[in-house]
Amino acid sequence: MGSKRLKALAVRGHGSIKVARPEAFLAAAGKALKKIKDSPTAPSWRKGILESFYQPESKSWDFSVIVRNGQDEYWPVEKRSKLVGKSTGVPRYRKKLTACFSCPIGGMPFFEIEEGKYEGTKGTGYWVNSAWYSERFDVDDPEASIKFQLLANQLGLDGDMASVVLSWAFESYERGLLTKAQTDGLELKWGNDDAMIKMVEKLAYREGIGDFLAEGVKEASRKLGKGSERFAIHMKGQDSADPYRIRKGWGLGLSTSPVAGRHLRGAVSTPEASGPRDLAFSPTEYENIPEAVFWQAQVKEIEDMTGICIYMGSLLGAHALEPLDYAELISSAMGIDMKVDELMLRGRRSYNLEKAFNTIHTNFTRKDDYPPERYMEEPVRSGPYAGHKCDRDRWDEMLDKFYELNDWDKRTGLQTRKCLLGLGLEDVAKRLKQAGKLKLEE
Repeated sequence: MGSKRLKALAVRGHGSIKVARPEAFLAAAGKALKKIKDSPTAPSWRKGILESFYQPESKSWDFSVIVRNGQDEYWPVEKRSKLVGKSTGVPRYRKKLTACFSCPIGGMPFFEIEEGKYEGTKGTGYWVNSAWYSERFDVDDPEASIKFQLLANQLGLDGDMASVVLSWAFESYERGLLTKAQTDGLELKWGNDDAMIKMVEKLAYREGIGDFLAEGVKEASRKLGKGSERFAIHMKGQDSADPYRIRKGWGLGLSTSPVAGRHLRGAVSTPEASGPRDLAFSPTEYENIPEAVFWQAQVKEIEDMTGICIYMGSLLGAHALEPLDYAELISSAMGIDMKVDELMLRGRRSYNLEKAFNTIHTNFTRKDDYPPERYMEEPVRSGPYAGHKCDRDRWDEMLDKFYELNDWDKRTGLQTRKCLLGLGLEDVAKRLKQAGKLKLEE
């Protein structure tokens, strides 16, 4: 909406919102709250995500790292220690933990840097993704890492997107495809935190090289050429900051997501952290991954529609609430009888509406559901998962199964008439047919 210069939407209401069955709703809410508080991971989240899950020796680092624009997916422990160590790293700048209103978890950190070149930097938020930004530039300075996160927020940038296109520029500089004259005199060398911070500002204000990069990595690589397209990391044209090669469920969710390369739509990591609890799978293997992604994609749609935070729900964090809890809350609040199967159907319907929108307005087909080229061809170089990459044949097997679960056409990846009619989306099927993008039964 920024391209239309839309600044705000103002909405005024004249009624009140009432709960249909107050006693039943309070009981359902109390049950949900108890499940969250009793979750074995809830106490860890209240300590902060870095202190709990991303200490230097944590195995979480070993399969959730993107180094130097994806040249590797392992970062040495000594660099992790400098970035997030309790005594010398990011946690030492945390002043307190805050929370959204009425949140039973409350893992939102507030940071302040009180001296040094980033003195006065303060603000809320530093997540796993924030550490990823630093790894992309091979920057282990905790103050620079905090500055990048908070500056991107303050300038209205998505840190994920900014880190992708900027680290692509760093690699282009390393390869001699961008010169110092083209980068406004900045040396885009790995580990140069000053250049990393200055590039964020240039990107936000479209100043100099920032204007060249401001429309994302796909467009920037198209303009530069010289083979730079090969290491431009995006999904369906959208910059993607996540790892694909090691966690196969994470990768499949990223690749098939209707919002393209964003990890909150269907991406799964472990059975304990995401996916149906009765489905066994290994995060680094291919078996049962399509089933887990299929389930997770539906549940995330439900959580988005109901406003349930993922830190309470299916993907991460407490992993406490399930579709049954959502069905009970919805039924009592709205005065309807919502079963889990019906709720999951609505999740599928929402997911398919998004996919249909993309299909009508783009030329996305099966060919666009594969990971970025680098992750298909270049294996992880070092660390415990050295050699891992996205194998095309195994990926095809996962896509076949994922399409089968969704009732989509395996050859093209397009939705079928059977799928849409089964979801009660006859009007969507009609629109797709008019566009010549509906797969009819043979």
